[in-house]
Amino acid sequence: MPQSRQLAAIMFTDIVGYTALMGNNEQKAFELLRKNREIQKPIIEQFGGRCIKELGDGIMASFPAVSNAVYAAIKIQEACYNSKAFELRIGIHQGEVVFEDGDIFGDAVNIASRLQALAPPAGIFVSESVHRDLSNKNDIRSEFVRVENLKNVKEPIQVYKIFSTGKETNEAKSQRLIKSSILPEYDYDIHISYRYNDNKYDGWISEFVEKLNQELSATLKDRLSIYFDKNPENKREEFQNNEGSVTPKINSLIFIPIISQTYCDITSPVWKNEFRIFQEEIKKDSFGSKIKLPNGNTASRVIPVKIHDLDTDDVRLLESELSGGMRSIDFIYREDGVNRPLRPVDDEKYVSSVKPMYRNQINKLANAVKEIISGIKLSKSTAVPETIAYQPTARQIVPNVFSTSVSPAIKVRVIDRQRPSIYLAWTSGDIKESREEMAIILQKAGFNVLPSIDCPADDETFKIKVAEEIQKCVCSLHMLSSEFGRRFESDEEISFPQYQFMEAKKKIESAGPDFNVFVWLAPESNKSIKPAQQNFIKYIRNNITRNMMFSNSYGPMQLVDDIRVVIMKQDAKVYDSKDTDIFFIFNQQDEIEAQIIVDELSQEFPVETMNILPEGEDSYREMSTQQIPKSKLAVVYFKYAADWALPFIKQIWKQVGGASSPTPMFLVGEDDPYSNLARNFKAPRVISSIVPKDTIPAEVKKVYSKVN
Repeated sequence: MPQSRQLAAIMFTDIVGYTALMGNNEQKAFELLRKNREIQKPIIEQFGGRCIKELGDGIMASFPAVSNAVYAAIKIQEACYNSKAFELRIGIHQGEVVFEDGDIFGDAVNIASRLQALAPPAGIFVSESVHRDLSNKNDIRSEFVRVENLKNVKEPIQVYKIFSTGKETNEAKSQRLIKSSILPEYDYDIHISYRYNDNKYDGWISEFVEKLNQELSATLKDRLSIYFDKNPENKREEFQNNEGSVTPKINSLIFIPIISQTYCDITSPVWKNEFRIFQEEIKKDSFGSKIKLPNGNTASRVIPVKIHDLDTDDVRLLESELSGGMRSIDFIYREDGVNRPLRPVDDEKYVSSVKPMYRNQINKLANAVKEIISGIKLSKSTAVPETIAYQPTARQIVPNVFSTSVSPAIKVRVIDRQRPSIYLAWTSGDIKESREEMAIILQKAGFNVLPSIDCPADDETFKIKVAEEIQKCVCSLHMLSSEFGRRFESDEEISFPQYQFMEAKKKIESAGPDFNVFVWLAPESNKSIKPAQQNFIKYIRNNITRNMMFSNSYGPMQLVDDIRVVIMKQDAKVYDSKDTDIFFIFNQQDEIEAQIIVDELSQEFPVETMNILPEGEDSYREMSTQQIPKSKLAVVYFKYAADWALPFIKQIWKQVGGASSPTPMFLVGEDDPYSNLARNFKAPRVISSIVPKDTIPAEVKKVYSKVN
């Protein structure tokens, strides 16, 4: 038979779970094949198609037109559902194929086969070419799923899913019948609420639900049920009875509204019949609006997912509906002049420490769901142990115990460090996700992190919340970027981040050594810093006090480690320190050599010395951090104690402010032994040098003259 080239719609079908069945019950497997032929062949022929061949448990067919193939696929799925014998996956693609000897060949065949493999049980997946040809078919609806790179196909393929208007496929009916796997009295574990137009353009919501389902499957042992109605909001049958009137009930454990620029419309069916109804329903059930988590904190049963930056009025509306506080998980693409949802493909376009990644955000959402489900299970099985009322998401830290050779007569100021609360300041919008990640790291490090909600939209509410939360904390962390941040409506010269820093500074002035402030300039791209932000950063640098630290740490883990060094101590001892020119620190191993150097320096400068004894190193580190700010130059000297000197100066440098230390530091070692030549520490406000023994006094004098 000669070859012929034709444009055709190719359909592949496959029985779900057939391979496993063949291994367990061969006779039943062959019976399914017979039943499959009986269902499919008459329908294929009815719509003008031709069965090309059987491929194991599947069938390959060709149709002269796209609509014929899709109508046939829908009818086949309906017949399979009614037979209750098995489920099919179906894939359809239109393209040029080669007919030869009763078989067909070409890229279209390969693509249709790959689409079939991607389809869910009882689902129909089609390519963009099929989707385009269905645009004038009112009784068929196709919806974008995702972009796929198919094996042996050069270009990415846009995948769409087929729905039959007015009829349910096997997949849709099965989903509607799923009940909550956690509590049988609830219809669903999760309810997805959204505006239809937010899904119409590129299927963002459909892809989001699919990705969330996958992430939940990898995060929880339970198989959670998700209610996601793909119909336009005024046709969602979940909220209509037989007469078409609204049924005021959403019987789900968790509510996830997809907050877009149009969601906060109080006249829309979604707002009235979903968001507001759920808010009313949870006031009546046994759990209420908030769930107590295993760690003693509480979490709202509403988890807002923001896909656009919102107008202030919309934020205020949400805050009022959610009892004055909102904690959203944002899927927003961060770029100047752009306000659109973050997509999975964006993760491949850029890698940045401050820009959000879709993969991370979907993981955060799954973890938030997991926490709520764990809290629900715990409340059903046993009482939650009592915890301190305001302590959010932190485990207890056992303080380090240290020995000291310092006299017991010294003054002691005891600070409660067992469960320290840190005020993590609200940031500018471009690093909101970085703040969320920092909160997670701080919690794992043992801190309570406050505030635990999103930044309020109202100026006065914001000020009240800042005052309330900062009073509960022993320190604050302020993350800065190139953006100045949101400005006050009443005073556009002041930003929200700036206000929080000033309030923390005031607390230092009132609380003294009982409060610490940490400032971190996030290591973002080479993006230019806005003029207002430059002035703010300059102000901070020029107003550093002993209880402040301005950090340029490369990452959040290093920064949190620095904070722990300062905060996580059982006792903070107050020592009698003196104003001096040079503070000379050395280890007992180098006492003889150090004394010769100190004697020579003392002829020209006031010098305070500290001889570190092995059994009291931790105490001497604290003494050093109190003496260094009262000195013009701190010198750490070593000859034989190099293994002590390097870690010691690194810790001290962090504790006195790092790059913002008021006192420069000089690490100086002798060049004998030879191994000392490799010992140096490079950091802002630190000078490091290895020199011959006889030149050390001169080197100290030279550095002193240079920095003063």
